[in-house]
Amino acid sequence: MGITVLLYHRIHPRFGIHPKEFEKQMQFLKKHFKVVSLHEALKENLSFPSALITFDDGFYDVFYYAYPILRELSLPAVIFVSPERLLDSREVRETPEPSNISTYEAFKNSFLHKNNSAFLSWGELMKMKDVFSVQSHALTHRAAVGKGGKPFKGEGRDWRLFSLPEEERERVKPGTPLTSILVRERGEAERELSTSKKIIEERLGEEVNSIAFPWGIYDGELLKTAKKLGYRYCFTTERGWNRRLSCRVKRLAVGEKKSLRWFKIRSLLYAP
Repeated sequence: MGITVLLYHRIHPRFGIHPKEFEKQMQFLKKHFKVVSLHEALKENLSFPSALITFDDGFYDVFYYAYPILRELSLPAVIFVSPERLLDSREVRETPEPSNISTYEAFKNSFLHKNNSAFLSWGELMKMKDVFSVQSHALTHRAAVGKGGKPFKGEGRDWRLFSLPEEERERVKPGTPLTSILVRERGEAERELSTSKKIIEERLGEEVNSIAFPWGIYDGELLKTAKKLGYRYCFTTERGWNRRLSCRVKRLAVGEKKSLRWFKIRSLLYAP
């Protein structure tokens, strides 16, 4: 049997999926699916239907809003983080204020001002290990060797602009293909993958065997590089169901504007 892999980013009353809606989605999954951990998902004989919950980027609101819901429902999950987009602290915060910022402003602060307060701290990741397996989202969230990705939307609308050096930012116009401007050197892309894996394993004492490619961009060579570096599973943003976890995992992205009805239909539709 196969597995439905769900992709989330933010759980927030204003800047993501509302926590109440997220809780309803999780209650539906608990009732109708066997929700598995990453370790369980690697097994050959999965119950039908099975689901794996994943988060990309590592926003603080995952700790404040999503983590308590998942813990209460005893649902495991995976979070893919970029070490340079984390708060370099063992602090465990207990208020919602750090999450009250748009995704655009959060990445702007992180890339331009090295202010990662909107993202998780190492202390918070450590605390969440009873629910989350922490895996790689590359080092800086800039690895983009390959094909894919949506064109830039224009200044003021697309936070990806801030991941570029200042001189490159000036070249970006609405419609500029993402892959024409981001990381093109294979060596740099390899360092993004290898350094992220090393840092997470050293800081959290957890094996990192999976990566979610930033923006879902990759090619055959990057898959080979990931495998060479010890990544067994590569999570993409491609939609589809998975007969089993493999080197290229498809996911169903759940956005903040999607209804509970949409979630129920799509999650069951992607259950093979």
